[in-house]
Amino acid sequence: MKKLLFLAFLSFSLFSFSNIINMGNGTVTVPCGSNHNFYDSGGSGGSYANSLDYTLTITAATAGSCLSISFNSFNTESCCDNLKIYDGVGTGGTLFGTFSGATLPPNFVSTSGSLTFVFHSDGSIVSTGWDAIITCTACPPPPAYYLMNNTNLALTCPPTFSLFYDSGGPSGNYSNSENFTKTFTAPAGSCLQISFDAAFAVESCCDKLKIFDGPSGASPLIGTYAGTNGPGIVVASGSSITFSFTSDGSITMAGWQATITCVAACSGTPTGGSANNSTGSCPPTGSVSLGVSGASAGGCGITYQWQSSAASTGPWANVAGATSAGLIAPINATFYRRLTICGANSGSSTAVQANSVTSTPCSLSTYTAATTTYSFETFVGTTLPTTDDVLFTTVVNFGFQFCYAGGTYWGGYVASNGAFVFDAVPCYPNIQTSTYAAGGVSTGYTIPNAAPVNSTSIPRNAILAPWQDINPSLGGVIRYYSTGVAPNRKFVVSYENIPMFSCGTLSPTIYYTAQIKIYETSNAIEIHVGNKGVCPGWGNGQAVLGLHNFDGTVYVPPVNMTAHNAVASPGPYNQWSMVTTAYKFQSPCAVNNGPCVILPIGFKNFYGEQADHINKLYWETEVESNIKEFQIERSTDAINFKTIGYAMPNNKPSKYTFDDNAFRADVINYYRITSVENNDKRKSTFIYPLGGAFADLTVSDVFPNPASNTFNISLISKVGMNVNIHIRDMYGRLISSSNHEASVGITTLTLSSALLSSGFYIVEIGDASNDKILSQQKLLVVH
Repeated sequence: MKKLLFLAFLSFSLFSFSNIINMGNGTVTVPCGSNHNFYDSGGSGGSYANSLDYTLTITAATAGSCLSISFNSFNTESCCDNLKIYDGVGTGGTLFGTFSGATLPPNFVSTSGSLTFVFHSDGSIVSTGWDAIITCTACPPPPAYYLMNNTNLALTCPPTFSLFYDSGGPSGNYSNSENFTKTFTAPAGSCLQISFDAAFAVESCCDKLKIFDGPSGASPLIGTYAGTNGPGIVVASGSSITFSFTSDGSITMAGWQATITCVAACSGTPTGGSANNSTGSCPPTGSVSLGVSGASAGGCGITYQWQSSAASTGPWANVAGATSAGLIAPINATFYRRLTICGANSGSSTAVQANSVTSTPCSLSTYTAATTTYSFETFVGTTLPTTDDVLFTTVVNFGFQFCYAGGTYWGGYVASNGAFVFDAVPCYPNIQTSTYAAGGVSTGYTIPNAAPVNSTSIPRNAILAPWQDINPSLGGVIRYYSTGVAPNRKFVVSYENIPMFSCGTLSPTIYYTAQIKIYETSNAIEIHVGNKGVCPGWGNGQAVLGLHNFDGTVYVPPVNMTAHNAVASPGPYNQWSMVTTAYKFQSPCAVNNGPCVILPIGFKNFYGEQADHINKLYWETEVESNIKEFQIERSTDAINFKTIGYAMPNNKPSKYTFDDNAFRADVINYYRITSVENNDKRKSTFIYPLGGAFADLTVSDVFPNPASNTFNISLISKVGMNVNIHIRDMYGRLISSSNHEASVGITTLTLSSALLSSGFYIVEIGDASNDKILSQQKLLVVH
């Protein structure tokens, strides 16, 4: 095509050689007033060569003019030879796009007088390259927003524009292979607040936005964000804030929209608050995490300095480098306090000693057990899947607040092996070695040691009824329901005629039947065992009955520490059985919620639900005055919270609601409401978990990855459904399609990759009923 156009050009003698530009290294300045032919390095009649790496900048000779480019033809080796086009001088400007294959690039207009082209070819296969026209044109008006690129900006207050987008702007995606760092700076005495809207979307595995509190990427890191888990509202502590964005070589998404506003610097003397040693991130062994509650909120101009002393009254000395809100300190007899600083003024927190983590009130060690009347309740509840060795994907809610071992819970997870598991206490994974309880996770089944124990399959922060290797996939039913009227409701989990693993359906006399009952107000727990037999040939025939605390250090048995516990290898093993027996577990301090983590004074109620694919939060105040705002906070680990919204107070007893439609759908989302008073005193509710996976089907894993001859897709489905699997190459071309059935629970599909060439592919999993794409996964095939 290019050669034919060239012959036509010759026959009409419409060009001079000064208007021809061939791809190479360097800079070319073009006069305005005429068109300029731009070809690959092979010129108008040839192909480019192998093993090329060229960078060429073309600049308009007339000041104030911009350049436009339009392609007549384009053809490069699709896998390995590509042309990148940048807006401006060099590769620091906005990347318009990366192009290869036979698809014609769109027309582009620079926003300045230059365009930069970068061409790479590998060591084999060449093609005819491209034929393009470059001409001078009027520069487009500057956009009424800021784009992510490598250009730093000094802003006025208020800023000229209020919107900040990824490089794709308001309607496009960002590009592949981006590596941008951009700093915004406000005038002295002001800080910048960046509010990201709900539609944050970058590739979760491979593209990341980092935000730094200061003028460069060496400033303190505020956070790293990927997937749909956006930053929410971010406020710099000084006049500068820096953004760094990187994307890999495949899959682009819509990016983000954020609003930039100026925030006045703090003034006066900040409130110092109370230091404690039970908050913050998970500290290393031998250390404690120190934090401060009740201090003035961080924001513009607020900085911190930790100090230490051998005595609680001082004298105090600054801890070098300890300028963050929290501090990881070695466990010893040293006292610490934190200064909250605003200019020349500072407020000091109370002192705290770094000798141990604050103990939990009403811990599991306060619980005792006693026999109670056996009663097996017959009901029709919500039936759970028949998957083996998992926490079921449904997060069950009690419908009331429940106190267990000093923590407040509104629900948890039913385990297929005879347990009810609460959410893990932050920093203490409670499933196997290092997994936090979540819907669909594998629990294992072996019982190598007696309880209490950490890092085995016996779940922690759990009710064991008992924990044993049963197999619901072979028969029986597991279901749950809540019944009664407040304040005397109860929640019941029922295991009915579940076969034992290995012994299976050949031994109905040892089928497992039991119920777990959880009571409102009294916070009592009952375990009613209708039948618990022994399958001696599997798992040494062992089981563990009772309560297990959050870190595997406390076990509350129904009778004593050995009667219904396991025995470590080499035995002799404890193969106990039980029929029509019930036990009641209760703590004197847990009655009427005792000292459990409850709502602070002023709050009357707080709960949430998921409806119409939205996480809905509700709270009610009993006493409300002098409140400046309510902050709605969300976390994906129950440790690190970020503000996702605000509610303005009525300053009288009121009910409030908040809809979160930007939560992560693949994890548990944790929420709390914080009231901020006019004097900046803060009170937070307890943490409320809401399941994120609203889809009927989620993809938990694609493995092995890289793959060779076969690979597997692990699906978690709430309903039986048919799914379509589409495999596409990195250019979006469909390679293969297949249809499969996903059962309720966990389904593992095995697909062949033997006929796929080595390289990256996109595996699309869709609902066969409407071909809606539910998930896209990246797969690397290596032969």
